[in-house]
Amino acid sequence: MTLEAAKGINEGLIQNGYIVVADTIEELAEGLGLPAATPKKTVERQNENYDAGVDPDFGKDAHRLSAIRTAPFYDVRTSGYMLCTLDGITINENFQAVDDNGKAIEGLYVTGIDSGSYYAHTYPNMSTGNCCGRSVTFGRMIGKTLAAK
Repeated sequence: MTLEAAKGINEGLIQNGYIVVADTIEELAEGLGLPAATPKKTVERQNENYDAGVDPDFGKDAHRLSAIRTAPFYDVRTSGYMLCTLDGITINENFQAVDDNGKAIEGLYVTGIDSGSYYAHTYPNMSTGNCCGRSVTFGRMIGKTLAAK
């Protein structure tokens, strides 16, 4: 998708109220129906971390930090979700999650990016889709194992 196409999509989302645009963080919070103090405090903390080049809150690498200082500000009200667990869930050779003693947890299978510490030390966001093969392959193998039971 080109930058122009992305801008076009965003314009429609702004017009339909899905993306809120504001000149201040307080106005942004108001547009999202949030109390202004919390987003303002969050942005101030983000800027402190950026200026220090360290993120003690979430452990982001310094090159992933950015300042939030220049209007216009954009935001979207969304619900939480989790992409992956960076350290993953320990599994055995049958893709079963294991407890702290290495014993399989019956009925609990894990595949994809959550399995076997796939992203144990970093998250390679510049390699889109690098876990797709693992997810599909392990999922198929788990399915075959369960079907044979």
